[in-house]
Amino acid sequence: MVDFADVDFIDSIDEMPIGPSVAPEGTYPCKVIESVKYQSKSGNNTLKITFQVDNGKYKDHVEYFSLWHPTEDVRRIATEKFTRLAKAVGFKKYPDDASAYVGKELLMNLRNVDEDWKDNDGNTRTTTKTVVRSYEFKNDFPQSSESASEDSEVSPPPF
Repeated sequence: MVDFADVDFIDSIDEMPIGPSVAPEGTYPCKVIESVKYQSKSGNNTLKITFQVDNGKYKDHVEYFSLWHPTEDVRRIATEKFTRLAKAVGFKKYPDDASAYVGKELLMNLRNVDEDWKDNDGNTRTTTKTVVRSYEFKNDFPQSSESASEDSEVSPPPF
């Protein structure tokens, strides 16, 4: 039996689509397309949020928020970033469920940095990593109905 008898072989590499590239540095309209609780390789719970950048013009961006990390400083930094995100999408307090972020829109200021890492063979590789400089409220949509008073204390959601 031939496994690939019905699969076309592309002769020219130039004919192969590359897919979206990483967004150049700048501020882009973004939309949350996935928001799920995720368990890291080390076993810690974290929140994984995937953003569609500029209506899919650029590669999706993924952020991990270590809201339940055992180290207090890591947890504090993650909570600060996550609170900025919550406010940027219009929440005045955290929603009850992570899925409430899906479909939310915001502006994200992105920056690219080169990151060195070692592959399985011990070779040093360099990849471009996108980092978020800021989450900003997008003015052309109303704030969420998930509201509380402005001075409400914000704490991580109970996922």
